Amino acid sequence: MARAPDLERRVLDALWRGGEWSVRDVHLDIDPALAHTTFATVLDRLHEKGEVDREKVDGTWRYRAARSREAALAAEVGAVLARAEGAPDPLLVAFLDRVEQVDPRALDRLEALIQARRQRG
Repeated sequence: MARAPDLERRVLDALWRGGEWSVRDVHLDIDPALAHTTFATVLDRLHEKGEVDREKVDGTWRYRAARSREAALAAEVGAVLARAEGAPDPLLVAFLDRVEQVDPRALDRLEALIQARRQRG
């Protein structure tokens, strides 16, 4: 069985594709071999964490992502930087190294974004 964080990420990936999903929709999309109640539990936990919004429609909970994938990832990066506790330089260097490994052209885009931000004031 998938570990809970892995399954949560897979559920969020589905919801980030857009629209409103029932537990059944998520269950069938991700892994029909797992129990329906597993997905109900994961969605309930994600709702408690504020990661998903839900609304009852015709007696069925409908779920959607509470924020975009980009906003969620930015929050994760922000949390990691906050844990650096005032000494983020080694973390930032490691981040740049990883960015360069994944997509060398991303450093140019990052530099352009930083320059645009500085010009904006």
